[in-house]
Amino acid sequence: MSYPIRRGLLAAATLSLIAIALPASSAVAKSSYKEPALTAPKARLAESLVCPEAIKRGGPQPMMLVTGTGYTGAEAYVIGSAALKTTGRPICYVNFPYRTTGDIQVAAEYLVSGIRRMAASYGKPIAVFGISQGGLLPRWALTYWPSLRAKVTDVIAVAGTQHGTTVGLGGCTALNPCQAASWQQGARSKMLKAINAEPDESPGSTSWTTVRTATDETVQPTTGRNPTSSLKGATNILIQDVCPGRKVSHIGSALDSVTFAAAEDALTHKGPAKVKRLPKDVCAKLLAPGLDAPTPSLTAPALSAFYTDPAPRLRAEPKVKAYAFKRVP
Repeated sequence: MSYPIRRGLLAAATLSLIAIALPASSAVAKSSYKEPALTAPKARLAESLVCPEAIKRGGPQPMMLVTGTGYTGAEAYVIGSAALKTTGRPICYVNFPYRTTGDIQVAAEYLVSGIRRMAASYGKPIAVFGISQGGLLPRWALTYWPSLRAKVTDVIAVAGTQHGTTVGLGGCTALNPCQAASWQQGARSKMLKAINAEPDESPGSTSWTTVRTATDETVQPTTGRNPTSSLKGATNILIQDVCPGRKVSHIGSALDSVTFAAAEDALTHKGPAKVKRLPKDVCAKLLAPGLDAPTPSLTAPALSAFYTDPAPRLRAEPKVKAYAFKRVP
């Protein structure tokens, strides 16, 4: 009769020793992490998401188009609409506050809300395509709102400011005030230091593909050991590795034939894009399908003053949100 008791006591003691040996932080991180509440006004979150084409359950997978700094989502859609329509997928976009020049942490809330609503409408995970800051925003959202990872199959991040730029948007000082997004996308920003301290640069089971151009005039460095747009765990594509000698601008990288071929490959295969699967004639044309004609002018639908007013210039970077310093599962 004593043997089962001894065995039970031994098992309990063993479990206690294992619990003591396990790092407390890892156990707590997965069980206690609470996603940040959305603080932006609900009405503005709701009106910010625009889907020109209805999302149909059981239909083609919809894609969220995430614009870069200085543009509305509507303008980004107008620029790329001819190419986007060739994919046969419903495209939605978000009009971020202040033409996407305000606090990126606030803009992220709008993206979180938009992804949730799109995935709920579709009933399955959606895809995300972003340019510049629009490549960074999905990473911020999926890092600190981990529940989104099950709602997004793929992120295609083009010329993203993942590790900050040393030119263009950088150079902000107390004597040279900048809008919040410019402060936050500089190579030494505190916000980027926080997210880049996270162990996973391509969070979750979502597939990550990045595309960049060596001739990017805004987001640098583009080559070397640590290109700012590249992410560990992603397929990282340099356009000039596919089409040697091609000159492509920062904005042009979002409209390039290599970028759209990589996006199509990622969205039609499990996992991120693979260069070896790109069409052999991908370099025959500079622009994506549907963009043989000149790029449409930046004529966007009328938007409210909330979106068109420029963000104020600041003498210091906005404070990093407290949630960015918590361990993320």
